[in-house]
Amino acid sequence: MTDSALSCPVCTNAMEPGVIVGRSPGVKFKKQADVLGDLGGVLLTSGFFNHSAAALRCGDCGTVVIPGH
Repeated sequence: MTDSALSCPVCTNAMEPGVIVGRSPGVKFKKQADVLGDLGGVLLTSGFFNHSAAALRCGDCGTVVIPGH
């Protein structure tokens, strides 16, 4: 991730870099909830036991952005 500040897509204020963390099976994106629960979806994090991914967070409105990888 770059050191330059990116603007929040919701309120346009600067976002700060950090990480999101979770446990297996990781943090996933789904268009809607279904019977597979957290087994389906697009995996956003990586790792074996503790999952993580680079992210940006807006301190003003709380929006979190996970840049594509």
